Amino acid sequence: MIRVLALSLTTAALAAPMAHAATDGPWWTDPVKGLALLSLIIFFAIVWRAGAFKTIFGALDQRGSEIEARIEEAKTLRDQAKKVLADAERQQKRAAEEAQKIVAQAQVDAETMLAQAEKDLEERITRRKAQADARISRAEAEAVDEVRSAAVDAATRAVRDMLAGSKTDSFETAAAEIEKALG
Repeated sequence: MIRVLALSLTTAALAAPMAHAATDGPWWTDPVKGLALLSLIIFFAIVWRAGAFKTIFGALDQRGSEIEARIEEAKTLRDQAKKVLADAERQQKRAAEEAQKIVAQAQVDAETMLAQAEKDLEERITRRKAQADARISRAEAEAVDEVRSAAVDAATRAVRDMLAGSKTDSFETAAAEIEKALG
């Protein structure tokens, strides 16, 4: 078969220059074109008989099947990617909501702590004020006691001096002693 094909192609190649000289008339009357067409038909017949078309079309079908499989795989991967993206978006949304809850709780806790701190401060101020008032009261009481003690001492000395018969004015002396004791 290969010999027939080679013979046909050689004949067409040798006849081409002679046929080119006469170009008058339709293409089917041209011997070169006719021979080339006959050679092409014989070539396709030989290829068909050898089973080359089955091989070629089989390879094309196989390639088409591979392409379809890749397309299906790409679709599957795209669907999986969409699912993963949706999951990631849901997780991000949940995380954002959780973060907002944490921030809100932190604000509530901070406000509670601030209120407690203010309350503790007011209690501490009240306690210290009460302590200061108590100290002032004690100091006043001690001062009053000292004044009384000084007055009693001065009065006792004045009475003693009066009983002893001293000639000094005892009231003025007692008043001076009280001022001296206070001062």
